[in-house]
Amino acid sequence: MKYTVKKSANLLDTVLEMYHGVSKQKAKQIISKSVFFKNNRRLSNHPNEILASGDIIEQTKMDRGMKPVKMANRARPFAIYYEDEHLIAAFKPAGILSSFDRNRPKDNSFQKELQFFLNQRGEETIRLWVVHQIDREVEGVMLFARSEEIQQVMISHWHDVNIKYLALTENKPENKQGTIENWLHENAQRKLIATPKEVANSKWAKTSYEYLKKYGDCHLLEMKVHTGRSKQIRVHLADLGCPVVGDRKYGADTLVLRQIRLALHFMELNHPVKGNLISLKYQPSVKFFNPSTTENELYKIL
Repeated sequence: MKYTVKKSANLLDTVLEMYHGVSKQKAKQIISKSVFFKNNRRLSNHPNEILASGDIIEQTKMDRGMKPVKMANRARPFAIYYEDEHLIAAFKPAGILSSFDRNRPKDNSFQKELQFFLNQRGEETIRLWVVHQIDREVEGVMLFARSEEIQQVMISHWHDVNIKYLALTENKPENKQGTIENWLHENAQRKLIATPKEVANSKWAKTSYEYLKKYGDCHLLEMKVHTGRSKQIRVHLADLGCPVVGDRKYGADTLVLRQIRLALHFMELNHPVKGNLISLKYQPSVKFFNPSTTENELYKIL
């Protein structure tokens, strides 16, 4: 079912318009049992999801492989965004490694914690296979394969996966949209440096950005990565003169200790076995958009 939003409203009010005459309770049931796409991107199933006038909404019945987000609680300390017999996607908090790092063997990892939780559910022994990485300091949706075969398929087609980040920056870029392309290499202090030309041991990196809005003294940008280089968004934004809030290593203000405001908030891919489109969206907390300007944040390495 397709519907064009007539005026700005939340998802619940839009469904009430789509199904004229139904009660709010019935509309909530429709939302919980449906998958909604806005302009070909999957929406969360939250009734307060904001829609703008002119948005094209497409509603389909929920497929078994497209379950609503299972938010974290005491019994389930992980927010699960997608799960089937081949893949699982969950929210990785900032401060924890994505996976085991041989250079830091004693440090915890999100892969290990999630794997332990899944095995505690009483199912068969589960092993998770890493498909991609998220920087330790960054939060967001992380995808794992549930077999080595699926892992290899995903890695070989990773360039087809649409990945976007939200970045809260200290400065506003000169242009509302743009693309940054250069070469990244590590210096003697293990800090990534961007250069316009290829040098020894450098890797080409490409990032596109779109300016979204202002938050207090900060600015929100959506970042699309075309290459999966470690820390490429942080380096590219610093090179643009717009360091990520809290990223002291790459040019941010050092007067106050803050968590880095960078989140992998959108991932869209074709299922490696079933072929259906999977769209995952994470919305950061209010605190993400409102960093303290006077006090150190209680940001911990997990």
